[in-house]
Amino acid sequence: MPHIHVEYSANVQDLAIKPLLLALNQAMLDGAYVKSAVDVKSRAIRQQDFVIGLDAQDQGYVHVKVSLLNGRSLELKSEISRKILSVLQDYVPVQNIQIQLCVEILEMDKTTYSKNVISI
Repeated sequence: MPHIHVEYSANVQDLAIKPLLLALNQAMLDGAYVKSAVDVKSRAIRQQDFVIGLDAQDQGYVHVKVSLLNGRSLELKSEISRKILSVLQDYVPVQNIQIQLCVEILEMDKTTYSKNVISI
């Protein structure tokens, strides 16, 4: 069920998005945070329009939001956050600018989240 949203500033160079998304999904599976690989959905958006600070040109970011159904402990959410940050550190190449790597864990209310799988 987790949804992983990666947003990154357009000044981040040579970021291999598909391998990053696959690694993030794999980390969720390896950590046993999901029952099945197909439970994780990830996507990325390159942000063309962004401002860091007062328009610092030597700054960039990669921000990951992980949306989970509520009910997980604070310890488990912190563990997931650290695991995702570790993947970012492995996959975001060194740049000629400073890159801020961030992870945000969001909770979705089970009572208002709806899903339906349409089969072939």
